[in-house]
Amino acid sequence: GYMCELEDVLLKTPDIDDDFRLWITCEITQRFPIGLLQIAIKVTLEPPAGLKAGIARTYSTMVSQELLDQIDHEKWRTLVYTQSFLHSVVQERRKFGPIGWCVPYEYNNSDLDACLQFLQKHVGVTVLVGQPVSWITVQYMVAEAQYGGRITDDLDRELFNTYTARWFKDDIFKPSFCFNDYASDYNYKIPEGFEIGQFRDAIDTLPPVDSPMIFGLHTNADLTYRLKEASEMIATIIETQPKDTGGTGGKSMDELVKDQCLDLLSKMPDDFVEEIFRATITKLKGPPNTPDKGFAAPLNIFLFQELQRLQNIIAIVRGNLKSIAMAIDGTVVMTTDLLADLGAIFDARVPTRWTNDASGAEISWLMPNLGGWFTGLTDRQLMLNTWLDNSRSIMKSYWLTGFTNAQGFLTGMRQEVTRQHKKDQWA
Repeated sequence: GYMCELEDVLLKTPDIDDDFRLWITCEITQRFPIGLLQIAIKVTLEPPAGLKAGIARTYSTMVSQELLDQIDHEKWRTLVYTQSFLHSVVQERRKFGPIGWCVPYEYNNSDLDACLQFLQKHVGVTVLVGQPVSWITVQYMVAEAQYGGRITDDLDRELFNTYTARWFKDDIFKPSFCFNDYASDYNYKIPEGFEIGQFRDAIDTLPPVDSPMIFGLHTNADLTYRLKEASEMIATIIETQPKDTGGTGGKSMDELVKDQCLDLLSKMPDDFVEEIFRATITKLKGPPNTPDKGFAAPLNIFLFQELQRLQNIIAIVRGNLKSIAMAIDGTVVMTTDLLADLGAIFDARVPTRWTNDASGAEISWLMPNLGGWFTGLTDRQLMLNTWLDNSRSIMKSYWLTGFTNAQGFLTGMRQEVTRQHKKDQWA
């Protein structure tokens, strides 16, 4: 429509003054003209980072002196600040990932505006006529009707109800009320005053770095957030690096990845054939002083299961490397998944399909780089192959973290020790 016409006007206009600026605002759409997008400077309004920045933005855009003067009562101004504080908390909690919310909800200013309108009407029919605030009504409207309309997870709904139950009650009108119920160098109190400048000055005194405890989280949650933030930043930097080699005569990205795939294929451990290792395990001895043999011994069953899992990983890696090499040669179609795996190998990262299945569940160990992961694969194959070929008599120690199910090994070992002491009536 109009955006396409505007693109034609701008491109066909012969002379445009150097000082001319055209500001365009639009809704999110899939039909935005690509040509107009390429010649424009994109300006986005990112959400504020931190509790202090969130409340400050609310009192700069949503809350004005006119809003505070609509009801001349201190309880109204207290409720406005409480609602603004709650809005910033639930938005900032998203940065902690699944620890913060099971589902990352997109709370926005419309939720806050709807709650402020409701609170204004509720205060008008209760406080101004001498009636107490109906906290049950306020809690339900905020947690279930306004913000709750977005919530789909039961645990998230329970969490939001907890917030409103703690912060929407008569205690907020007491001068001693604090949003934090733990000992801290700074107490999050509700400012007092009539002018919006007094509230903004109080907001400026908030700590720039928030403790996870103000969100109701453990202090270790901040460590998880920082690690997640650092990993995302490093991944973004790697992805934005140029993929083409500079200069003449150098190998292209595809050639480098193909050489890497062929090198890894040459170092791949041999496959475990299930019929062969099943027959081998059948002949393996069990623990000493017991008649158990083969699959009658718990640790032999564990070895069989570990071999199955490792062979599955080996097959996935071998097939993936071959597919990438063939896609580079043009023998097979270069799919989106293969292209992502190609980029990961070029960046020395572990392709996602090597560590997770289609559902996202982990199927192998996690490592920050491809070299370390591949070394782990060969070491695990060597350990299990040594155990299979020489039985447990040669195994002086076991690499617990090298197993995909270390708990299964410990359980099997306990079962064998218990059977060895059957005469002693070990439970």
